[in-house]
Amino acid sequence: MAASYKAAQIKITGPDLFAIREEFKQLPKNIAARVIGAGLKRAAYPGEVALRRTTPGTGPTGNLRRAIRTIVKRYPRDGAAVAVIGYIKAGSGKSKSAAGGRVKKGSDRAFHQFWLEFGTKNRLVTTSGDQAYIRSSGTENRKLRRALGAKQARELKDRNVRARGQGGYIASSFNTLGPFKFTTTNKGLNKGRLRTSPQYPKAFFKKANSPIRIAGVGAQYPVRNAFERSRAAISANLIVEMKKALENGKKILEDQARRVAQMKDLAKYL
Repeated sequence: MAASYKAAQIKITGPDLFAIREEFKQLPKNIAARVIGAGLKRAAYPGEVALRRTTPGTGPTGNLRRAIRTIVKRYPRDGAAVAVIGYIKAGSGKSKSAAGGRVKKGSDRAFHQFWLEFGTKNRLVTTSGDQAYIRSSGTENRKLRRALGAKQARELKDRNVRARGQGGYIASSFNTLGPFKFTTTNKGLNKGRLRTSPQYPKAFFKKANSPIRIAGVGAQYPVRNAFERSRAAISANLIVEMKKALENGKKILEDQARRVAQMKDLAKYL
């Protein structure tokens, strides 16, 4: 069903499928690959629906749900085809900044699918900031440079940074997800406390005087759960759709034979 869940493969055996497989061998391989691929795509539909239901839609980009696809690969030389359900993660399609930062929003940007499937580990922010998080405006900087000179203006700014305690360890989404504002809660137990606008998970900010521990996220298994939920439906569909595919293959072969016969008849009058 997807590469990130290696066990997600459906194998069905039985006299019906064995007989169908033997009949497929009687078709030209390119036609067999064509109709088998179409049948697999139809049979896999419940898996795609299940994956959309198990994939969280609360993230800041929506990239995972947008990247869900059923991809069919045909092998005309072998008379075979395979279908894979999962997320597209190439990152080669059109994209734009999700909220003004480095994180992009697009149709094939599911790079984080592995983290969601298997979870992430705890990590530490161990690099302290040496500049003010809230920086002076460009106008203010130009005025300082004109009044004091570039070197003195820079030294004054550094002293102000240290005096205000703007250094320290900072965990922030400002550069990755994009700019945000600070607001103050006006009710409840957290009244008067600063928070980001927009709120987490679309933005976050934390500052401390010591390294910041960021807790990992537990595995959510959207691919595995979708596979388990749709396995029975896909298995039932496969038998039905392969029978349809075989009939479609025979019709294509009959149509080709009919056109060849018509061309021969036409050639008699040329």
